[in-house]
Amino acid sequence: MNAMEARKSRFFKNMFLSYCLIIILSFLVYSATVIYEAVKVKENQAVTYYETKAQAFANGMDQQIYSAQNIISNLNNSSLINKLYMTVQMNSPVDSYLLYQILNDIRYQKTAGDDFNISDVVLMLNNYNKIYTSDEVIHLSDRIDLSGWKTDRLAVTDLNTCLNRNNSKLTFFKKYLIYSGAYQYGSGSQRGIICVLFENQKIQDMLKSASGEACGYAVYYNGKPVIKEGIEDGRVFNQASRVSNLISYEIIAKKDKFGFELSDLGSIAMLFGFFICMGYLIIAYFFANRYSSPFEKIRHLVGKEKIVSGVMDLLGERNGYMQQVHNMSPYASQGILHSLIMGNDEESGNKEFIKEFIQLKRVFFLTAMVDLYYGEMWGKEEAKKALKAISNLAEQESDAEFKILCYEKDTLHVYLIFNSNNGEHLEDRLYEFFDKMKKTVGAKCVVTVGADDVKEELEELSVSCDNAMLALEKILWEGRGCIYFHDSQSECSMNYYFPKDGIRQLTKGIKDQDRESISYFFEEIERRNQMEFDNSVYAGKLLLSELYVTVVKAMQAVWDQYGIPLRRVDKCPPYRTMEEVTGYYSSLVTDIFLEIDQSEEIRENNNQSDLELIEYINQNDKDPNLSLTQIAEHFSVSSKYVTALVKKQFGMTYLKYVQERRISHAIDLLKNSSLSLEKIAEECGYTNMLTFRRNFKAIMACNPSDFRGDKTGEDESL
Repeated sequence: MNAMEARKSRFFKNMFLSYCLIIILSFLVYSATVIYEAVKVKENQAVTYYETKAQAFANGMDQQIYSAQNIISNLNNSSLINKLYMTVQMNSPVDSYLLYQILNDIRYQKTAGDDFNISDVVLMLNNYNKIYTSDEVIHLSDRIDLSGWKTDRLAVTDLNTCLNRNNSKLTFFKKYLIYSGAYQYGSGSQRGIICVLFENQKIQDMLKSASGEACGYAVYYNGKPVIKEGIEDGRVFNQASRVSNLISYEIIAKKDKFGFELSDLGSIAMLFGFFICMGYLIIAYFFANRYSSPFEKIRHLVGKEKIVSGVMDLLGERNGYMQQVHNMSPYASQGILHSLIMGNDEESGNKEFIKEFIQLKRVFFLTAMVDLYYGEMWGKEEAKKALKAISNLAEQESDAEFKILCYEKDTLHVYLIFNSNNGEHLEDRLYEFFDKMKKTVGAKCVVTVGADDVKEELEELSVSCDNAMLALEKILWEGRGCIYFHDSQSECSMNYYFPKDGIRQLTKGIKDQDRESISYFFEEIERRNQMEFDNSVYAGKLLLSELYVTVVKAMQAVWDQYGIPLRRVDKCPPYRTMEEVTGYYSSLVTDIFLEIDQSEEIRENNNQSDLELIEYINQNDKDPNLSLTQIAEHFSVSSKYVTALVKKQFGMTYLKYVQERRISHAIDLLKNSSLSLEKIAEECGYTNMLTFRRNFKAIMACNPSDFRGDKTGEDESL
């Protein structure tokens, strides 16, 4: 019979189709699992991403509101603004020097917070016809009554709308994000309104950048939208403001960001699975052809003269198959044992056959789980040798009436299954094996065992293994080097001690670098639980979970404060004593001190250099040769860096800052000396009288000679 005839046979077709059905079903299950996991992972990643973006969005906007609140608070407590109000109330003229100080005060408050999104700060006094900004005084045609001010504290609008006016000044008709508050000196009655004007477009750009890939975002004040951009149909992530309970934020993500797409990594896994499936189909075709041939030979040999020799050849092939089965037997037995331990024995077939095959022939069995501990610096090769030694010891201790099976869970844990017809002696055999095991692995390794009660039904093997693992968890409270048996009655308690304000305590200890309070925090948890509670396994699991979450949140809070990059914090490895657990987390916490010191050192070095540069400008501002280039060369930085630093510190350009300092000095000389104007110009760093006059008039709105001629009675033009 040739190979083509064998492939055309019904037996070959049935066998090949059976293989195909199994492979295709496996591929479908694999694909469903890949898609489910891909969707789950993508959703978790997307949720984490958008929650982070929502927090960044809220932090960015809160920083703006906080800056505005500080400005309003500082102006409310300003003695200069109070002096202005009293002068106005007495209908007295405002002299130019007081005006200069007031404008400087408003300008300083505007720039003190390093917030480049603030366009201006506006001070409006009730029943007064002038409005003060950081740059100028705006004259109104009549007095303004602010008692009816009804604009929300936070709104996108213009001052004309707020005041019901039609002023042509840019400050009035341009739309801003306005944060307003009452002007009242100290705790007195309301005297006016202070408005902080944010550049609306800059705020929008900042919020768009902070929201990342979000398709929409919104800022709410008292439940009403102040800023709302993008689409509204999507998954919403809300965030409350930390600076005002009337303000809240939200960002909106497209729903397709949380679902499966062909461009995802899961598609590559599915494509890989498809090629594997095709490979298995080819292999199935080969094996179907190979293993259907003997049966076709039997059918072909019937009625032939040389049937005996044909059967002998067939038996020779069968012997080859049996040899393969014997060679694969150890791997197959480990696979079946794995399925039983994991609880996947529904499709394992005949239980008596399984008992025979994996040599669990006897009535009673006892399950134990062994933990090997080499300290924190354990060696992988040493653990591998120890597991091999335990496996060999199990084979040596086994005989016709007693069998010990081994199954390696991981590099440091192994299951032991003791099987015998005498259930009463199994616990004694476990203790004997425990003593021999300690001698076998050596003194460097601490052996601890968790064990379950003696069982009879093979179906209980998975549950028995779980109970052995639970018993091993007693290491947390009891220590190492013993055998612990599972006790279902003592495992049900959920009571344990953990500080209610644990996150706050630990965060404060880390920020203060108070090693003593951190040590006390961990010691108190260990001591109170040991002394006051029954220390069940389940309570221990809950305690370890809460301790991990507390440590992670405390470290993240400190990382955020000091600008240290976030990273993953690993949980303490399983099966550790309470002392080892607290030591593990304590070392993680104290390691952050070095990061804090390094962060502060970098910040202090930068701040010190910047302070030296500003001080250099302040000391040499009367030098006519002072320039951006000269300063940059002196401190080995770029001119752009000097410009940006001055802008950040004072909210104005380098040239304007130097001019204001020179004119301020000129005002002092004009008031308190009889020097000529030429000499004063020279003293203030001007080599050209025309430049001096032009700069003085730009800042003081009058010529130097006019200022000196009427320095005591010069009034602000009304």
